Amino acid sequence: MTGGTEIAPATIEQICSTEKGGEPGDDGTELCDGAFKAETIAARWCTIPTVASKLVSAMAAADGRRCVCKHWNTLISNPNFAKLLFTYTLPAVMIRRKHSILFHLVEYDRIEWHERRNNPLFSGVFEVLKPNSSSIKLDPKFEIPLLGTKVYANVHVLICNGLFYLSCSNNGDISLVCNPITGEFIRLPKHPRILKSCECEISRGFGFHPKTNQYKVMRILIFKHDHPMVVEMLRVGISTTWINVEVDYPKNLISISRSSVYLNGALHWIGKDVDDNVSIWAFNFDTERFQSFSIPSDHGPKVGIYEFSGFFCMIYFNEPITMWMMKRYGVEESWTPILVSSDRNINSSITIFHDYLAYHNRENKEYRIFRTDYSDNIQILCLVPSLIPLKDIIIGDNMEVHNIYSLNYPKLKFY
Repeated sequence: MTGGTEIAPATIEQICSTEKGGEPGDDGTELCDGAFKAETIAARWCTIPTVASKLVSAMAAADGRRCVCKHWNTLISNPNFAKLLFTYTLPAVMIRRKHSILFHLVEYDRIEWHERRNNPLFSGVFEVLKPNSSSIKLDPKFEIPLLGTKVYANVHVLICNGLFYLSCSNNGDISLVCNPITGEFIRLPKHPRILKSCECEISRGFGFHPKTNQYKVMRILIFKHDHPMVVEMLRVGISTTWINVEVDYPKNLISISRSSVYLNGALHWIGKDVDDNVSIWAFNFDTERFQSFSIPSDHGPKVGIYEFSGFFCMIYFNEPITMWMMKRYGVEESWTPILVSSDRNINSSITIFHDYLAYHNRENKEYRIFRTDYSDNIQILCLVPSLIPLKDIIIGDNMEVHNIYSLNYPKLKFY
């Protein structure tokens, strides 16, 4: 292996050996047929989390093929692997054109990127959309499952731990959870009917409850006239129906952002009250309660919220562009400005161009793109690519896993 930590040959043989006879256990006996016991796998896996997670995540980013080594497949199917993968692996950037069913994984040449970014003719990261781009590439391509619609501009995508939650605004019955790398997906139970959908705002959320290891989807309805809030939740892979969650909320809250950001076991939205005051609203999966905290300051209407390097962040896309980071989660006094500039070449790590902001950390190779406007022409998502099967990520027996790359891929008919 070059450019990284070296692994002793014995370690590689222990992990990937296909020889018969197995290895000695703690009591001196052999493990049958060359397979590892679950506890042995977990113990060995914990000794190489960074190297192994980089190896497997690199496989996912490279071409999305299935794991063909028997023992590697056993490793990535182990419940401990998912936790380690999402902890140690840097997120990747994926983008999609408005009307496309394809997501592209953004790969770039970091040396050429830094050489070209100072060129006044350089049009920014989305020269990537030009066929002659050399510093950034849009490969490989991953197809999202069919959603029973020909208008893919109406498809909303939320992310959590490498999974997509897909829903369609012109058909509330259609929603899926999928792994875009493997092509696996499960269809979710249909939503409860909205009698007067034109009289309410609909917001969605997709997150993970660490204590129960359950993925959950939320739909929030705020009706326009008297502003009552209806909160619906589904436990993915477990529930067969959506449930209503009774929550306390301020009666003067009139709207929240259409989509949410997941962090620290909670979903976050931007909320606005009748006096146009803006704050952050977070739904905690553990307490099933909303909490709010103030934003650092009001710099204008164009604002976005993000998870960035494990912190909750806000970006005001005005002049100057301002990025704030909450250094201590939930502590309003910990809001810290980490970027205040209108210079399009801020420093060696950040570049602003057109409607996008690009960040590159030269030390750990982290790369992020933030969209600075509200156009839906391009969708940008950041997730950890994963080869882990859905059945090993999502807990529950109430799910049927399909794969869009399978010859038996069903032509699903929705309600």
